[in-house]
Amino acid sequence: MPFLILLRPNYYGTNYKLLSIMKKTFFIWVFLIFASSIFAQDRKAPLARVDHVSGIPLFVYSLPVNEYEVVGKAVTSGQVIKLTIDEVSGLRDKADRLVKKALERVKKGKIPAFDGIIIDLDKEKALAIKFKGEKSDLAKVLTFEGVPVYLFATPEKPYKTIKTLEKNYSLYAQRGLLYDKIKSMVKRTLDLETEGTIGKFDAILVNADDLSEKVVVFE
Repeated sequence: MPFLILLRPNYYGTNYKLLSIMKKTFFIWVFLIFASSIFAQDRKAPLARVDHVSGIPLFVYSLPVNEYEVVGKAVTSGQVIKLTIDEVSGLRDKADRLVKKALERVKKGKIPAFDGIIIDLDKEKALAIKFKGEKSDLAKVLTFEGVPVYLFATPEKPYKTIKTLEKNYSLYAQRGLLYDKIKSMVKRTLDLETEGTIGKFDAILVNADDLSEKVVVFE
């Protein structure tokens, strides 16, 4: 028996060291996740007023502040994709065509009369909405890569433009949909911030006419 004890490896000592290393690694990972969650929330998105297209408030990658209900698809998903991949027409022209198609659907009895349209760029959906109370074009903008992006929308809070950038997205995004283009643009703008080419900023305002960007800080 003593002979067996002498030959047996230091099982408890080895595992204790391993357990200690694992605990340290775990706490480091918890700290990194916690820190990243804090920094991911440092860009706040003030409320915005969305643009009206043919008299209809258009919530593009934003959501109404006032309570609403979805009354139907403004246009079909196929029509949304067709408009998005059209490289000839400008974005504002596409939006105008989309709203007109939705109003035609109302006339044909395919959807009820609506107060506004929410365009979900990620899911390629255009939803017709009706406000439950007061109509409003006030909106909460969503974010790309943690950055508030104002498209067809103007921030309610005063801001200062620190840089204007021409549209700049990857070749992959060029072949993709509008969502891919904007996501690529935001990533490249964040890279410029990391490199120090532009200063720290709070949000990006995208020009619907030419997809140029205003990089802004809120006052």
